[in-house]
Amino acid sequence: MRRRSACLAGLATIVAGPASFSGQVLAQGTPSGTSPPGGASSPAGRLWFDPTQLPSFTGVVDRYLLNPDGKTDRLLFREGPQVIFPDNMAAEMMSAVPVGRSIVVYGIRARRAPVITMLAWAVDGSAPAHFVERPTWTFPVFHAADEALEASGTVRAPLLTAQGDQIGVILDGGVVIRVPLAAATALGDRLAVGKTVAATGRGASLPERGKALDAERIGEAPEKLEPLPAGRPQ
Repeated sequence: MRRRSACLAGLATIVAGPASFSGQVLAQGTPSGTSPPGGASSPAGRLWFDPTQLPSFTGVVDRYLLNPDGKTDRLLFREGPQVIFPDNMAAEMMSAVPVGRSIVVYGIRARRAPVITMLAWAVDGSAPAHFVERPTWTFPVFHAADEALEASGTVRAPLLTAQGDQIGVILDGGVVIRVPLAAATALGDRLAVGKTVAATGRGASLPERGKALDAERIGEAPEKLEPLPAGRPQ
């Protein structure tokens, strides 16, 4: 095996943690000395390092997920982990890698949760990488659309920030229910995988794409909704 850059290998070990979630989501190193495609004027050429030297995560796209603003900014692997990316990349990704196809994601995994911040992606391990110019590192700003929505179902996965904090749930049907971090902390196990959750709030829905909402009321069933708990300030 060719030697990787020691600096980036150290970064991958310290920041990303284990690069494998399940038998089908695997880390694949890229040899040092591999130049980013596109030249100095491309997004890849302007980076001071090559993101494809970071851990890679390969999985099958189970679905692309809306946020309450009506934009797509994450995907869910069939194998479980979720991937966060800037919403301006969604159209290209969904065209190149439709649901049911595998994708290679280069990025950083949160220490304590199966969520990956995308730095680059490719349709397979031999294809050129598409680089992320402005990765989504920061805590999301809540700007929900103005459609009144309701949702209920069984929790398939927690909705996570890039740092691995829970800010809602992803239901079995792909519906996203988002809550403030303090409320998610206060709700605790009521948002756990396998639990039944119902909510009403404002958000967005798109034909054949599902819906996402910022919850204003939440409970275990539509007839048992309550205002969000305030929780402790974060």
